[in-house]
Amino acid sequence: MNVLLKNWLKKTAMGLSVFLLLGCTIEAKQLKSAAGQASLERTQAAQAKRDDIDNRPLVTIITSEKSDRFTQTEAHLYLAKIRRLIAKNYRVEEYLNVISTVVAKEAKYKNTHYAFYNTTSNMWRLAQDLYTRLYAYQHPGAKAEDFKFLRFDNESINATAKGFLVNELKEKGLVDDNTSTAAIMLSVNLSLFGNVGFPGECSWQYFVKPAGHREPRRETYEKMMDQFGFSHKYIDEIMSLVKIYDTDEDTIVQIFVPINKVDEIGYVAWVKGIPAHGDTIDWILKHAKTKSFEKGVKPTMEKLTDQFARQQASNPLFKNMMEGIQAGDFSLDKFLKVYRNSPWKIKEINDVTARLLFTPNVLLNPSSGVKFYRYSTVAKEKLEEYNKKLNEIISKLIEEKESGVSLSEPNVKPSPVVAQPSPVITPQMPTPVTKSQQKVLPGATSKQAPIVRPARQIQRPRPVTPVRK
Repeated sequence: MNVLLKNWLKKTAMGLSVFLLLGCTIEAKQLKSAAGQASLERTQAAQAKRDDIDNRPLVTIITSEKSDRFTQTEAHLYLAKIRRLIAKNYRVEEYLNVISTVVAKEAKYKNTHYAFYNTTSNMWRLAQDLYTRLYAYQHPGAKAEDFKFLRFDNESINATAKGFLVNELKEKGLVDDNTSTAAIMLSVNLSLFGNVGFPGECSWQYFVKPAGHREPRRETYEKMMDQFGFSHKYIDEIMSLVKIYDTDEDTIVQIFVPINKVDEIGYVAWVKGIPAHGDTIDWILKHAKTKSFEKGVKPTMEKLTDQFARQQASNPLFKNMMEGIQAGDFSLDKFLKVYRNSPWKIKEINDVTARLLFTPNVLLNPSSGVKFYRYSTVAKEKLEEYNKKLNEIISKLIEEKESGVSLSEPNVKPSPVVAQPSPVITPQMPTPVTKSQQKVLPGATSKQAPIVRPARQIQRPRPVTPVRK
């Protein structure tokens, strides 16, 4: 393979470092009989199909309009090295119900959506359900049946993934989703077991071994009630519902994004959300003192971020990455087409992740076609109990709001009125008022204006949003 082709492939997302297939094909020696040649080729093609061999060039795979060969999780599990990693790190037998349901959902939406995975603390289920149901009440026309809000505080960005990356690199040098940027983006795996063997990047790892997710506070629910115009009266009762469905495992969120919208809000990524730029990743790994993230990779990335911020286009790596962004090298659509059809051609298939941006038009829009499904080990009866009680509380909130009853304090029965003896009042003659004292200033009235007490302003801390990694 020529050097130019190698260099071009190295610029694509994650380099697809196997050079995404030895795209060079060897021409078969032509037989003398044209009919025999055609018959042989048909037989060879049929056998290759039976043996699951796909030698189509990458361009053909990416531009094909036929249904993809695998779902994303099927493609990932097809690889022997992935199955060995799963067997080494986990016992999945007890979770086969989750795995089978996940794959079935992927198959159902394979032709219209791409699937992504994130794991959240169980406590966020309550916040997601409450916000989504209150939103549905106030927006009757919204199609929220398969939708869940994962952000509740207008945390979003009104930009495309490409625009976001360009601005982020210009302003900061590199993306870092360990900062406040995390509020507007979601770190996701490309399959159920994506990044298996890398605990800090694997959704399945966080599912079976929960570790340190941030959790919603009371302020989260107070702000939610304020946003929808409800009282704080039932917040404690609402927050107590978490105990009903709590389990040892956390909750996996499966996110389906319409194929025609995925590049609008997402890109192929690496650690901390940087674009999966092969040359930059190689530089980081080469200069890191150790393979440990905290002691090696993280400080090296911070150093490179500072260099990029100062040097900008004068830094060859920065310039090359920026050119790749503009050219669409980190397109999820293109990458996942290869992923779903020829996963064995992607050497780094288990190394890359993706980032999805919370934009008003897609991830925060129930009518966008995005679908959310959640998986946990909570018993069906417990979920039914939880949903019944949550719905009862929501009904009380709505009923009291529509009735106009003040919800600031619980209803208290008034004390009975006890008759009191009439007081003896000794009348006194009023002091005469002179005409000068009766004079009213211009613009004033003879009636006293009521005293208006200013509303008490309480500054509440900003609610914390869940961050998986």
